Amino acid sequence: MSTQPRWLDDEEQQLWRLILNGFNKISRTIDERLQEGSDISSSEFSVLAALSEAEDRTLRLRELCEELGWDRSRASHQVTRMKKRGLLTKNKCPGDARGVLVTLTDQGMSHLEDAVPDHVETVRRLVFDHLDTDRADKISEFFTDVITSKDLPANQL
Repeated sequence: MSTQPRWLDDEEQQLWRLILNGFNKISRTIDERLQEGSDISSSEFSVLAALSEAEDRTLRLRELCEELGWDRSRASHQVTRMKKRGLLTKNKCPGDARGVLVTLTDQGMSHLEDAVPDHVETVRRLVFDHLDTDRADKISEFFTDVITSKDLPANQL
């Protein structure tokens, strides 16, 4: 059963494009700053940060996927590239031949520590310098609703 699309009106379309452009600018700026200052990508930064916060700086690959909201293929390729750069190690899980443990190396931690100050300042200037408490609360509420909404099966679109 096919339903008619609920087209966006002009104001909704304008807001949607503003959201997309805002996210693109934030993402592009953060990635450029990380590349310039620390020679890591924003994807690498995300992996390093997640591992740095884990017990023993180690996560199973599936836990890393959950933490980052990535599929296994993307995470596996990213981890393999980062292993080649010496930023982390990848080993089989003891007692689980299919499981993979990903561990942050000292070199990876050093890259992360070098990147954090500029990264935080970039995020602050791009996002938080433009927010007061009321606006932040509304944005937080909105994105909580988006994240907790049920995914729509393709046949319901």
